[in-house]
Amino acid sequence: MSTSTDQSPGLATGTEGRDIPGHAGAFARFVVSFVLFVGGLVLMGAGLSGVDAGVWLFCGGLAAATLAFAIPMSVTGKTER
Repeated sequence: MSTSTDQSPGLATGTEGRDIPGHAGAFARFVVSFVLFVGGLVLMGAGLSGVDAGVWLFCGGLAAATLAFAIPMSVTGKTER
């Protein structure tokens, strides 16, 4: 016997995955990654401006931008499997 509150198992409601633990920090990871990426771009630009430590600024910016992509890929990949 089915009631009006039963849903079909194949019916997508759009709320799937919202109750999975570990998604609360997704916004924080996004903000940290975004700040690292933008900061890396700024550092790379400052490194090309002709200052004495330009090579180190550029390398630091490259490392920050790389880390900005590595954080979400390494953390999110484990929770989605």
